[in-house]
Amino acid sequence: MPSNNGKKADTSRTRVTRRGLERRAQILQVATEQFLIHGFAGVSIDVIVLAVGGSKTNVYSQFGNKEGLFRSVIENLCELFLRNFRKVNLADKDARTGLTQLGTTLLKSLLLDKHIAFQRLVLAETARFPGLGQIWFDDGPQQSRLRIAGFITRCQEAGELRVCNPMMAATLFHDMLVFNPTHLSTIGRPSSAQAVNRHVREVVELFMRGMAR
Repeated sequence: MPSNNGKKADTSRTRVTRRGLERRAQILQVATEQFLIHGFAGVSIDVIVLAVGGSKTNVYSQFGNKEGLFRSVIENLCELFLRNFRKVNLADKDARTGLTQLGTTLLKSLLLDKHIAFQRLVLAETARFPGLGQIWFDDGPQQSRLRIAGFITRCQEAGELRVCNPMMAATLFHDMLVFNPTHLSTIGRPSSAQAVNRHVREVVELFMRGMAR
């Protein structure tokens, strides 16, 4: 009997944990949609609870308050937009091929309508939340640069690229790649797929001219 009771208790705890994770995901999904459309001030916890079900207490227990929920949305979106970028397989790739694959995957993700709305949201709300910009930077652009820097380091060790500060090189490559296309999209001038591919090729070519040994 004690053994069976123990198993039941463990199963119960598993179910509670699963339900909690599912409810958290639902809250984040609805909150994300609302914040991207209406901004921080235009969204209430009541609206989120109405869409998800349950009570305000559940939202507060998961995220603390509306500000905590908003920060969780920002962190979750940063992870979402880098998901495919993190999956790029760089095994046995030379510098040009690897940088092209990283650049294409990253830029296509950053030019999605959802990411452009996200970027506008961050820019609009940074003054209200002084730490928000730092969260976005640390979980977004800095993570992209770190992965690029890691690949550049490997190419330097293989003798393909000149030896220099890999993080500085990654930052220059990253910013050449993403700034102009994302800026144009943010002001309502999106790039075509052909223009994106051409831009990536040109950035990689320029980078390689300065860095190839």
